[in-house]
Amino acid sequence: MTWDRVFQQANYEVFADGEPPRGVLALQRPRRSSAPGFIALHATDVGAAGRLTSVLPQGFTIIHLTEEFSLPLLEARATEFHPKPAWLFRLDPADAVELPDERVRPLDPKWAGQVAALWEPEWPAEEYVRRRIETGPTAAVYDGGRPVAWALTHMVTDRVGIIGMVHVLEAYRRKGLARAVVSAISQDLIRAGKTPALHAYVDNVASLSLFPTLGFRKVRRQVWGDAVFR
Repeated sequence: MTWDRVFQQANYEVFADGEPPRGVLALQRPRRSSAPGFIALHATDVGAAGRLTSVLPQGFTIIHLTEEFSLPLLEARATEFHPKPAWLFRLDPADAVELPDERVRPLDPKWAGQVAALWEPEWPAEEYVRRRIETGPTAAVYDGGRPVAWALTHMVTDRVGIIGMVHVLEAYRRKGLARAVVSAISQDLIRAGKTPALHAYVDNVASLSLFPTLGFRKVRRQVWGDAVFR
């Protein structure tokens, strides 16, 4: 996924260590002062990861690490550090469990504020959520004209679609709605020739139990989180 960010996402600066590269860091600087920066780091060894930390941005930054061994290196450069280990899942089309549900429809961008508020990132996320609704596939179930369950994507390239922001309002849980929206958005990605993938935090028991029932399989542990770099 670092590779996809480097070569298929706009507004990223790219730094590599070695030839051929033993490490790659993709950096997106904040769009405005109130927004976070973002880095995605992949390295094959500690030395490459350490050298790439020299280009870490200052200030509040969202982090994605493909290997956990990079954690101490980044923590040493931070005044605040909040890593969240997560399992990366992928869905091979042959394993996909399709659950046709006539209740599932696309999510209207006017609900970006609600999605952002319930997602609860540590930064103003409504603009980002609206952009993801407008540019990527979405799936939602409505009740009385308002969405009560939804799934979006964080990134779609020519190879992969990263599903995220899956949420069901509390009063509507344990009714199969999460399975319905994740299955629907996965099928949209598969029909478009993409491999669906997603992350689930290691302490999110519900998600870790849900995704395998749809055909997703664990690939590896990675890290998401945020930091304030010096």
